[in-house]
Amino acid sequence: MTNIVFVHGAWHGGWCWQKVTALMNPMDFHIYTPSLTGTGDRAHLKKYLDPLYIDLDLHIQDIVQLMTYENLWDVVLVGHAYAGMVITGVADICPERLSNLVYINGVVPSDGESMLDQLEVVRGPDFSEWIRNHLVDGDGFLPAPASHEEISRRWGIKRKSDLEWVYSNITPHPSASFSQKVSIKTGFRDSLSRSFIGSSESGFDAVIAKVRLLNWDMHYIESGHDPMITNPEEVKNVLVNIVGNSLNPSS
Repeated sequence: MTNIVFVHGAWHGGWCWQKVTALMNPMDFHIYTPSLTGTGDRAHLKKYLDPLYIDLDLHIQDIVQLMTYENLWDVVLVGHAYAGMVITGVADICPERLSNLVYINGVVPSDGESMLDQLEVVRGPDFSEWIRNHLVDGDGFLPAPASHEEISRRWGIKRKSDLEWVYSNITPHPSASFSQKVSIKTGFRDSLSRSFIGSSESGFDAVIAKVRLLNWDMHYIESGHDPMITNPEEVKNVLVNIVGNSLNPSS
């Protein structure tokens, strides 16, 4: 069976993949949806940890340790938004465990870049300045959207039931993970299949242009930033297509 590890973006948790995994569970996959330290069902850990230590390296290790202790190989590693930083770091540490990297509206950092660097491109100066202010004067966590309206504006979620679900589950995100720069020391990019799933209303046009130049496998969904919530059937179909092509490269 194919192993798929889904990694969520900022302010989210493993819960955000529920609609997609409900569609994929009956299929021939082993699926894992961990929450990164300090987020989702692991948000309670911030009570016991110094926020300075809940950084990008720790989130990368969350996934490396999952794959190690679950003895996962030939993993399709899927990352949404901020998780592009995480899966890039994971691929640098243990590319031998992976078969595919899939970025869903995910940032695609180069060596020495941080999430904050990516935000300058995909979210503009105002949002980047808001993040910077919280990095300097905040409590170590970036506040989650405070209303349904803010969620809708930032992530393109419109359906009332989705807004209520997301609002009830989002949590503040560890600031240190946005400021730490990723380190890429290996040539994993040459040995792994890489795919990008872009959304029409994600605001990630600059990232899409970047990966198009890199000749990645490209897919598009008509949705906002969170297609796993608003368009789970389409996300499932694209992922099944990606996995199928990797298993049958000549098809």
